[in-house]
Amino acid sequence: MTLVAVLAALAVGVAAGLLSGLIGIGGGVLIVPFLYFFYAHPGWFGDPVSPDVATVVAHATSLFAIVPTSVRGALTYHRSRLVVWRAVWPIGLASMAAAAAAARLAPQLPAEALRIGFGALLVFSGARLLRRRDAEEEVRHGTAHLRLSLPVTLATGLAVGTFSALLGVGGGVVAIPLLIGVVGLDVRQVAGTSMAIIVITSLGGVLSYILGGVGVPGRPPLSLGYVDVALGTVVFLGALLSVRWGARLNQRLKPRGLALLFGAFFLVMGVRMIIDNLGNP
Repeated sequence: MTLVAVLAALAVGVAAGLLSGLIGIGGGVLIVPFLYFFYAHPGWFGDPVSPDVATVVAHATSLFAIVPTSVRGALTYHRSRLVVWRAVWPIGLASMAAAAAAARLAPQLPAEALRIGFGALLVFSGARLLRRRDAEEEVRHGTAHLRLSLPVTLATGLAVGTFSALLGVGGGVVAIPLLIGVVGLDVRQVAGTSMAIIVITSLGGVLSYILGGVGVPGRPPLSLGYVDVALGTVVFLGALLSVRWGARLNQRLKPRGLALLFGAFFLVMGVRMIIDNLGNP
């Protein structure tokens, strides 16, 4: 990698870590677009990758960077008792299995239609959160109720794991609206619980991408399967520097402020994902 590549990867990692800690996502929504650009411009960054595997490598490398970032973020929230472990384990294990399976299918599947559908889900979830007027009342009066039945946790985990592996994100962009709207989690506990789930989910996806990419031609140097270890390491080192800052900022916001923050984030990302993929074949 060139010096430009290292500095760019560090900067993206810092931004992803801050967003990860603040929102409770893995940071893949920032890392993956950067990796798309990185592999499309080998002359700038010095790492030629075959176009046939560039998208899969980007997703696998993003998940690789997300694992240690999410571990640090989850530990930060755990110390503040903002991780609901009763929800983490059943949802996380289901998502891990789904991510491992989806990662094996990813190289054969066209992603455009799936991304458009995912964008629509984000727009719907963001609009719903922006319209919430009862977030603080639910927290104040204890009216939020956890729903942790087997069908709820299994369906949530399968959705999180599938989208995580196919799109190279930690799964938080799927987990957060489901944790709020389906599982019934208190908005103050959503970010920490989401990050703990992301650790398990991303690990399943990474392991599957490593095994599935063994011997595939066109991968970058210093790779394990589809994972670009060199670039992924630089990204997560940057993220580790900032994830705690985002988590601390999150804990200073009121529940209504968090709902608005989550809603605006999902709405913007959903619209962007739909627009970016509508023109693709």
